[in-house]
Amino acid sequence: MKIQGASIRRFLDKPDRAVRAVLLYGPNESFVHEAAQTLAAWAVGKSDDPYAVTKLGEDEIKKDAARLGDALAAQSLLGGPTVVWARISGKGADGAIEHELAAIERNEPGGYLIVEAGDLGSTAPLVKQFTAAKNGAVIAFYEETEAERAQYARSLAKDLGLKFDHGAEDTFLAALPSDRGMARQEIEKLALYAHNLGRPISADDIEALMASEAESALDAASLAAAQGKAAQAVEALARIDGLSGVSALRALLRRMHQLRDARAMIDGGTSPSDAVARLRPPVFWKERDAVAAQARLWTAKKLNAAYDVLWSAELRSKTAGAPQELIAADAYRGVAKLVGG
Repeated sequence: MKIQGASIRRFLDKPDRAVRAVLLYGPNESFVHEAAQTLAAWAVGKSDDPYAVTKLGEDEIKKDAARLGDALAAQSLLGGPTVVWARISGKGADGAIEHELAAIERNEPGGYLIVEAGDLGSTAPLVKQFTAAKNGAVIAFYEETEAERAQYARSLAKDLGLKFDHGAEDTFLAALPSDRGMARQEIEKLALYAHNLGRPISADDIEALMASEAESALDAASLAAAQGKAAQAVEALARIDGLSGVSALRALLRRMHQLRDARAMIDGGTSPSDAVARLRPPVFWKERDAVAAQARLWTAKKLNAAYDVLWSAELRSKTAGAPQELIAADAYRGVAKLVGG
């Protein structure tokens, strides 16, 4: 089953219980990952079992294809089925995933399978097989256009009762960060400011309020963590008022994506400086030398370990009782430790 358009939001808000295997892919890695987190949290429900979700990387599946089937067949410590979250970027794990999808189609007992893939083409074999599966679903996430980002921002602003002075809406849209979670935070902050203002919001109001202090602090924190400077990273996080733990985790996740892409080019023979120059979205010029130096340090093994730390932390932040900001700070420390590992 292929899920598209408005049906994507409906499915993520209320997943179809007949579906036991979901393939998420596309160039919008942030949306792909967020959807995987949403489905994992839904499948786990209110379980307190810390091992209810089993994460497997492509390398792990390639080394031992049976691990995927064993994980799906296992029961959680509290008796319920497990959720298996497979993260792949190439074709090395396709055979094992296809085998387990076929078992799910035969209604064999087992857990819930989430496959978080890269930018697959719509004609990729896995896409075709999940589309055809009666107990499977496939969702593609593409990069938002400027028009889509603007539509989202305008819709949320309208829902929150924001009214703009002449020309202020253009300033408002231009000032928003591209990350949807951070954009929502900025719009909500603006709504709080405007609550008792007694007049439409002006361009001056927006420039004063939506200064990217939080975004700059998150950039500084993620850069420090990627350099192995745990104390500096946590200190930068502590300076952010009203820190969203999930936004902090995603900021560091974006940093890891950046280093992964740079590392892939370096391993292909590109110099670190040229690799960083080719990254999209572009790296801020003041950070280019630091990112090039980091790309030399971060091997594929270390990056996979960092992904495990961050994805586990985000899942905990949505299902555990601990404050999100503490979970995020702990994750930043964990990633920083990997630099010297």
